[in-house]
Amino acid sequence: MSIASDFVRLCASLAVPRAVLNRGPCLLGTRYLAAEALKSLSGGKRPFQMVNVGACDGLLFDDVTPWLNRIRGSRALLVEPIPYNQVRLRANYPDTSRFIVEPVAVTPAGGAITVKTFEAEALESGKLPIEFIGCSSITESNLMSGKNVWGEDDPNFSKFAPYLKEIEVPGERLQTLLDRNNITYIDAFLVDCEGADWIVFEQLDLARYRPGMIKVEIGSLSALDIGNVLVKLETAGYRVGIYREDVWAFA
Repeated sequence: MSIASDFVRLCASLAVPRAVLNRGPCLLGTRYLAAEALKSLSGGKRPFQMVNVGACDGLLFDDVTPWLNRIRGSRALLVEPIPYNQVRLRANYPDTSRFIVEPVAVTPAGGAITVKTFEAEALESGKLPIEFIGCSSITESNLMSGKNVWGEDDPNFSKFAPYLKEIEVPGERLQTLLDRNNITYIDAFLVDCEGADWIVFEQLDLARYRPGMIKVEIGSLSALDIGNVLVKLETAGYRVGIYREDVWAFA
């Protein structure tokens, strides 16, 4: 996309009336990111910095991470435990001076853990739907366990289940990753971990980092953990909204 067309897109995002924005938290996210992109054009501000846990390839079904390519000088810590996705993620964000790829899972304690994922060959060959590229979990989420989404009555359950496998990956606490990579501030914090989202978000010190924008996927969470996410955000004074399977929050 050209610089001119990027500029037009950013201005259009900022021109959306507030009454329209209030109908969709994701639109508020677009305005927040567009404002950051415009700020980056003027210089003189610390670089925009994102932390994305469960980054997948940074493009597929992702309406936030691609903004890194529109926000000049932006930086990111991209956490992704699945080797197949790590390769795609690095290819999409090749600047190693700006974009750090951490090949780990965020866990309550350090140490190797078992993750459920799908075979890379089945993903590449089209035997599995494309959205399964981003489906890996350390928990018994609906997609991985066959509950609700893949119940025995689902005719596709037996078709896809044989391609599930377990792999061992390193695990680290969130604060360990932030400290190791000298993350002293966060402008946008994203979590998309297929059922482990509260495990990750619970570890974020909101008082210390207070990201301007937070997005947490809740589609695979229990009712209790969804409540935990909302209570943590609202207690910290965030403006909170839900769109489809995501909670969006703004400081």
